[in-house]
Amino acid sequence: MKIQTVLIIGLAAGVIGCSEKEQAAPTEETSAPVAAVEAAVEAAVEDQSSMGTMAFLEHMHHHASQLGQLNAALEVGSLAAAQRPAYWLSGHEEVSGVPEGWQVFIDGMRDAANGVDSARDIKEARAAALQIEASCRGCHAAAGVDVADLRSE
Repeated sequence: MKIQTVLIIGLAAGVIGCSEKEQAAPTEETSAPVAAVEAAVEAAVEDQSSMGTMAFLEHMHHHASQLGQLNAALEVGSLAAAQRPAYWLSGHEEVSGVPEGWQVFIDGMRDAANGVDSARDIKEARAAALQIEASCRGCHAAAGVDVADLRSE
């Protein structure tokens, strides 16, 4: 009987020790630094996705990768495989800081990618994919980026 009592007391102590403790509400003193840190993190995240940053360049490389996958799928005649990257291209989160005049190219790329995603056959998807490339080339030209130079790197 003594062992059972010790086990019950030990179990009860363990449960009490592991239960959630009520936390005190943050005071103004502690919430001000937390708010400042949160604002700094938000600003850093926004800066990371702004045009001209390394994150922006990586984002554009991801565009190229998705377009490469889309074109490879179309080349072998796989509509379903082409629609996966097209779906991403048509609806992924945009970066900030893109000049207003370039929005027409972004919209064109998204619309054409949506065309691939909703295509009923491979011929329709291939036609829409040509429009994606045209939008990308237009944006690169507006930005002064020579795509041929990028392919040789």
